Amino acid sequence: MKRIFHTILFAALPMLAAAQVDKSVEVSKEYVPAVAAAAKLPVAPDMTDTVRLRPDIDYSITPLSISTNLASKPIRPATVTYWEFNRPEPFYLKLGAGWPLNSAADFYASTQNPGTGYLLGYINHEGRYAGVRNDFGLADDALRMINRAGIAAGKYFGRHMLEGEFGYENRLYRRYGQYTMDPMPASFGPKAQYGEFDVKVRVGDDFTDLSRWNFNLGLRGALFLDHSDGGRTAVGARQTHLGVDGALARRFGSHMFRLDVMYEHGAGAKSLSDYYEDIFSGGLRYGLRGGRLRLELGADYYYDKIVGRDGRHYVVPALLVHLDLGTEAFRPYLEADGSLRDNSLRTLTRLNPYLAGPQWGDKSTVSYDARLGASGSLAGSKLVYRLFASAGIRENRLFWYGVRHDTGLTTALDVFSFAQGRQRVASLNGELEYKPAGRFHLMLGLHGYLYDDDTVYACGLPAFEGRFAARYNGRKVSFGVTADVQSVRHWTVFVYPASASGIAPAPPRTESFAAPFSVDVGADIDWRITQGFSLFAEAHNLADMKLYRYAYYPEYGINFTAGVKFVF
Repeated sequence: MKRIFHTILFAALPMLAAAQVDKSVEVSKEYVPAVAAAAKLPVAPDMTDTVRLRPDIDYSITPLSISTNLASKPIRPATVTYWEFNRPEPFYLKLGAGWPLNSAADFYASTQNPGTGYLLGYINHEGRYAGVRNDFGLADDALRMINRAGIAAGKYFGRHMLEGEFGYENRLYRRYGQYTMDPMPASFGPKAQYGEFDVKVRVGDDFTDLSRWNFNLGLRGALFLDHSDGGRTAVGARQTHLGVDGALARRFGSHMFRLDVMYEHGAGAKSLSDYYEDIFSGGLRYGLRGGRLRLELGADYYYDKIVGRDGRHYVVPALLVHLDLGTEAFRPYLEADGSLRDNSLRTLTRLNPYLAGPQWGDKSTVSYDARLGASGSLAGSKLVYRLFASAGIRENRLFWYGVRHDTGLTTALDVFSFAQGRQRVASLNGELEYKPAGRFHLMLGLHGYLYDDDTVYACGLPAFEGRFAARYNGRKVSFGVTADVQSVRHWTVFVYPASASGIAPAPPRTESFAAPFSVDVGADIDWRITQGFSLFAEAHNLADMKLYRYAYYPEYGINFTAGVKFVF
């Protein structure tokens, strides 16, 4: 009997083995598509995507992964980490156009060798060309066009990296908010145009592995050019900028130490020949990470010397306390930090490109901020929340105001300028993210603000902001909808009345410009046709509301952009 049983068993073994092999092969077939190489962009995922034309447009010159490494305080791994574990196609091209007439384009070309380095070139374009009816009832060309081009390269030296980037940006705006049929010409021409050459070089580490000394040495230079139409004041402006920074950090067990130093120099020429500014800063941080506590504390010191004023000293405290209570559902935190921002013409044109031609602020804006809140995840990490209250002080904050001239025939905006003063702000904030399914994502953010301004000028900021977004990311099709809400905002306007010849002009009267409550509804879709080709479309302001980023400058009504993407 045993002999018969053994005979049957040995005869069955090949059948069992074959069944196991068949099962293994079948599993492998099902699994292969899931691990196939994904389509990668030729740069890091946070690259510029200029086709998204919406009222709040970020005009940063090169928001690439490389610029993060070239910043004075790197906060993410070096580019080598991305290139070593991602094999992207060397070219990316995005072309789009829409209605009212607008256009967008992005092109990236890259090559790299994990043992040597990388080389990247890019071109970005966004523009709009149709007319917009301004607040004085005139439909004028609302031209806005931003063009960028640059090249970046990096060389690996073991754990260290030498990186460089050179780029140029040109921004062109038409002052359609000031246009008037009145025979009196505007103080400034109909177009504002700014150009900037930038160069950055750095050598150092990525500050991710602090078990050894990490360092960073950087050099930055910029040449800013104001090519704006002069109107009655046909004088151009030029500004040079030089920056040097360094950082050193290391972790000893659970303790971390970091030192940052920076020097910046700005000087003007032509109509800015009287301007110069020197800023020196140094920061020290101590960190402790152990058990359920993450702690960082320190301070930043700034010395700011602007022409015509004595040098000013500022100390900005820094604190970070994160507590781990042993649960993902509730993690309280306390943070305090701040910053200093110069108010040179180069900076002002990015805050408001329609400002009254060459000028600068004689005081830098210094911010002190503190946040107390909690974050956590619930429902198996499907729901993530963040709740916090914040308080801040803005020393020498900019308060933008308009100037109008009433000639008796028409009243039209002539220029934008600014005053400076202290602002105290408190806010309550809540943010939720919900992922009911793997490819579906919901987001809700609500923010309420209280302002206390030591000035008579309105600040132009909303008391309430909200954002809702829903998105589905599929293998072939991805789409989403958004809704951005802002409460009423107010700006101060000075109106100068007409006066007869030989009679002293009357003092201006003060008015207020109000941007109404607004909801910017948007939608987008991306349809992947093949591995290297896809179609996209985006629409904004679908509720056709009157949206403003700057007083007297309404944005487009309903608008859309559509086009193609190539990865090859």
